[in-house]
Amino acid sequence: MSESDEHQPDEPHQWGEAVTASSGARVEPGDIIIDPDLALSPEPVVGDDVSTPLEEDEPEGIIPPSPLWAMKDRRHVQWHLLPSHTRHERLRLALGTDDGTIYVIDDGHSHAMVGRRVGASPSGCQYALVGRITMETFEQLQQHTTPLTEAFSDAAEISLCGAVVEERILSSNIFDVARYDGIADVPPAYRPGAPFNKFPDDLEITAY
Repeated sequence: MSESDEHQPDEPHQWGEAVTASSGARVEPGDIIIDPDLALSPEPVVGDDVSTPLEEDEPEGIIPPSPLWAMKDRRHVQWHLLPSHTRHERLRLALGTDDGTIYVIDDGHSHAMVGRRVGASPSGCQYALVGRITMETFEQLQQHTTPLTEAFSDAAEISLCGAVVEERILSSNIFDVARYDGIADVPPAYRPGAPFNKFPDDLEITAY
């Protein structure tokens, strides 16, 4: 083995480093944000500390970070990756008010993602319920022919997602807490129309 093939002590570790949240340390791609008070398994940061695909060109204030990033992460079609001549209509909507608000983003020509804020834990983890609906269902919600409380009635791929939001680096660790076959399997406290939950502890992760 030549000297050039040997590991050099001063080289950065190719898998990234563990960075304590709010430590002020620069976060690099592959780093893992560690919060000693958060009882969750962290995931590597993807992108850099300036922006991520979850932050690209977002209208200010339409959708809060937790449901927005969860919906963008779980949708099938990433709008910003499509050639300009094949892009569908880009949706960013908030339907309803207060705890009854349903958020909508695009997911290709035939589908949309819906989401709602479910709650937060003392550690700062924010939870959102997200699912995938047809454009027909979206139009019915927008035209008020289907009530917002029924937004997930025909939804597929329903997930309760957790987001550990790190605003300072414009990034987030997003993970599935639970997955459901249909809205009937979702606990009533997480469904549309239920009040925002202030959980005493982080929710148990059952999606593996």
